[in-house]
Amino acid sequence: MKTIIALFLLLSPLLWGSKVLSYNIYDRNDRVDVMLTFDTPYEGVLRQNRQNDTVIIKLEGAYLEAPIIKSVNSKYLKKLSIAPQGEQIEITANTSANVTMQASKTSDSYGLRLRFMNAAASNQSTETPPIDEATVGGLPTKSDTEFERSYYVVIAILVIGIGILFWLKQNIAKRTATMQNEPKNPWLFAKTPKTPTTPPSTPLPASTDIGGGVHIRFQKTLDPSHTVAMLDYGTQSYLVLLGNNTLLLDKFQDNIPITQNDFETLLQSKHRELDGYFQLAPAQDEPFDSYKEKASGGY
Repeated sequence: MKTIIALFLLLSPLLWGSKVLSYNIYDRNDRVDVMLTFDTPYEGVLRQNRQNDTVIIKLEGAYLEAPIIKSVNSKYLKKLSIAPQGEQIEITANTSANVTMQASKTSDSYGLRLRFMNAAASNQSTETPPIDEATVGGLPTKSDTEFERSYYVVIAILVIGIGILFWLKQNIAKRTATMQNEPKNPWLFAKTPKTPTTPPSTPLPASTDIGGGVHIRFQKTLDPSHTVAMLDYGTQSYLVLLGNNTLLLDKFQDNIPITQNDFETLLQSKHRELDGYFQLAPAQDEPFDSYKEKASGGY
């Protein structure tokens, strides 16, 4: 959603016209010039209306982010305000009664000059043609065809952007589902050991190779769901409880059990840890009691 909003804001000039980037006021002895600079060539329509000492200028097809109010100490211009009004900009100039305004653009249409000067001097000036009270000549507006073309371009880009985001979302969802369904590597080893072909309740022979460099040195079945095993991997041995969850009881690099009796003695020393595990799962009390009986030699 944030990407769509950013894309829409990026393409907003195509819908709303040229944006005013900056303004400058030049106070001369015989005139005051107000220069507006746009981010794109201004191709809108300028209209003005005079009410006593106030000149109201409307720039259609232009927009401004924040209003501007400026006081000017000049006999031609006293106060200037520029404010956004929907899809246009309204410029209000407080002038003297004998002051007129002329408008002209730069050759590349990126700049618009509003000149305030004495009406008599304006009639004698040939630099800029006089401005009409209704519409400024020489400031063409966009044709309906151009506007429609820009509108359709924006809509097409937005639709394509939404389609790309939807496609990415679907692919991410599929990838996540695939990763969840993939078998997870045991947290204890770098490689996944092969699944034993014999039932979990049936003890595997000592030193059985189950793949991935993992060997079973000893194991003891507590019940159909739990087995204690001594696994060799690399230079270390691991004592683990295998069942619904794999629990690491201890790991050895030295003093590794050599005989079955050593293994039984080691299991008896792990009563407390196993007791704590089964206390977290009350339903396993019976299997654990059976384990203690077996580990103590009562089997």
